[in-house]
Amino acid sequence: MKIELPFVGGAYTARSPNLNAQVCQNFYLETDQTGAKSIIALVGTPGTTLWKDMGVAAEMRALRVFNDFLYAVLGNTLYRIDGTGGVTTIGTILTSTGWLDITSDETYLCLFEETAGWTWDGVTFARITDAQFPLPSGATYQDGYHIMSRTGTNEFYISGFDGALNPDPTSWSATDFANAEGAPDILVSPISVQRALWLIGAETTEIWYNSGATFPFDRNPGGFVQVGCAAKRSIATYQGELMFLSDKNQVVRARGFNLVPVSTYQIDYLISTMTTIVNAVGFIYTQEGHVFYELTFPTDSKTICYDLTTGFWHTRASGASDIRSPANCTAWFNNTVLVGHYDNGKIYEYDLAAYDDEGTVKRAIRAAQPLKSGNERTFFGVLELDMETGVGTVATPDPQIALQTSKDGGHTWSAERWKSMGAIGEYKTRVRWNRLGAGRNFVPRIIISDPVKRCIFNAYLSGINGGGQNDQS
Repeated sequence: MKIELPFVGGAYTARSPNLNAQVCQNFYLETDQTGAKSIIALVGTPGTTLWKDMGVAAEMRALRVFNDFLYAVLGNTLYRIDGTGGVTTIGTILTSTGWLDITSDETYLCLFEETAGWTWDGVTFARITDAQFPLPSGATYQDGYHIMSRTGTNEFYISGFDGALNPDPTSWSATDFANAEGAPDILVSPISVQRALWLIGAETTEIWYNSGATFPFDRNPGGFVQVGCAAKRSIATYQGELMFLSDKNQVVRARGFNLVPVSTYQIDYLISTMTTIVNAVGFIYTQEGHVFYELTFPTDSKTICYDLTTGFWHTRASGASDIRSPANCTAWFNNTVLVGHYDNGKIYEYDLAAYDDEGTVKRAIRAAQPLKSGNERTFFGVLELDMETGVGTVATPDPQIALQTSKDGGHTWSAERWKSMGAIGEYKTRVRWNRLGAGRNFVPRIIISDPVKRCIFNAYLSGINGGGQNDQS
């Protein structure tokens, strides 16, 4: 008997692997309702190819496009980069790592760090010296105002205007502020989403709007949510989307004036195993029709990723030890998804045709759902993957794929058994493993380490109930 395995799926390892042992590392799910061979498939996540080496080994804290240039905050230095990769040093700030917000209007690019604010008008880079400038905890821009929350309070302030009524982020008044006072809470950061001002606190969130009053912002009726933020740098927006790690240790997504969890029970469990979450870093980017929210936990060196387009989760990793994704921040520049590295000072292209991280191995791993066999002892004859083959390259002429099997629901695994994915042009190669042994709670796991194309559509297994004599693989 040959059965179709429920092989394609997301990253959903439960507290008990017997219930769910799914792993989806460096694969994302592609759905196709246009009459394709399969309506769902596993596709390799992007690798990284070098775009610009800044020559300084430090944290790439932020990337921002402003007036047709890419601006990068590397360590404590702001750089301007043109489309050919030419670099100009703009100036230095006080801090070298951690949180930083960037805002911009038509004239100014502004940097906000824990102890200061800075402006760049294309000519002069200067610290904000207004005596009434408060210590910032977060910043955004909306309707001509640079908006900043004050550290350790529920207050948020707005910048002033110059004599020609142009936005002036160098000018601040101690009286131009309001309080998010729906609950006794500390503001984490303001963020503007489609001209709605979200005031995200440690335990609650309020949504304000520009009413045109003397102080221009007022709370929206019904704009109060009892969800706060656990990690300031996890807050990310993109084209009307807003996501962050909540104070309930869940990943939430804005839906109207509400914040809805999108993390599953399994992802919530994974988050609960992290040593530290307060320094989590998140960003949103789009590529080939998918919108991804990538969230990294630096202390534990783990990265999870949510596909807003399909609703599936996967994990991302780099290196033989499967540590965190190298990406720390992102920007869309010159028709390219760029990401900044978390500590080596390099800017990379997120490249779907690359299958390593600038030469560092990027292992793609998929562990499927446990096979439902009515808890009967089953003999497993042949497992065959329906996947794209003939993907060898000049550098990797005979790429390999490994299979491991578990007969105890994902607690322990057999030795790796390697098969060819097909040399260059060998498109008829079949990927099959024979004599898989016998057991009850059968889970297959595949591993691809070679830097070649990874596309898997389905899997098939032949087995006969009651036919197994031992649990050997």
